[in-house]
Amino acid sequence: MPVVVQMHGEPGSGKSTVARALAHRIGAVVLDKDVIKSALLRAGLDEARAAPAAYEAYFDLARMLVRQGAAVVLDNPVFWPRVEEQWLALAALAGSPPLLIECVCADRGELRRRLAAREALASQPREPLDLARHAGAAPTAFQPRLALDTLRPLAPLVDEAVAYVCGGVRA
Repeated sequence: MPVVVQMHGEPGSGKSTVARALAHRIGAVVLDKDVIKSALLRAGLDEARAAPAAYEAYFDLARMLVRQGAAVVLDNPVFWPRVEEQWLALAALAGSPPLLIECVCADRGELRRRLAAREALASQPREPLDLARHAGAAPTAFQPRLALDTLRPLAPLVDEAVAYVCGGVRA
C-alpha cells in the first residue's frame, strides 16, 4: 500500500527540509507544489492563474504516482479547503490513512532569517505569509496530526516523523 503524507506549515517553517529527509527514510517521492508553480510563472502565467493551475497539475501528478504504487510526500501548505479535500481523496485512493505533519517555527525572527537565506523559487515568498491577504485561506484544522517544532535539530524531527508515519500505516 502506498503511503500519502501531507506536510503543512507556513513558508520557512521547515516543511521541505523535513519532507525530503522523511521521504529518503521511507522510500517516498516528494512532490513540491512550488516547483510546478514556479514553472508556470516562468511560462508567463500570472499569480492568479498559476496558483490554481499548479495545484491541479500537482494533484494529477500525485494521483499518477499513487496509481503506480509510489509512496508520496506532499510538500505544500494546507491553507485552502480544496487542498485538504484533494489530499484526503488521494490518501483514500492509495488506501493510506490521512497522515498530516505540521512544521512550526514559532520564532518569527528565525522564520524571517530562513526565508531571507534560502535559495527561493519564483513562487516562494521572501517574507512570512500573511493569510489575511489570501481570500478563503486558513490553516487546516485537520486532526490528528504530528506537530514538529522545527527550532529543534532535524534528526530527531525526522525520527518522530518516521515513527508517526509507520505507526499510522499499521493502525
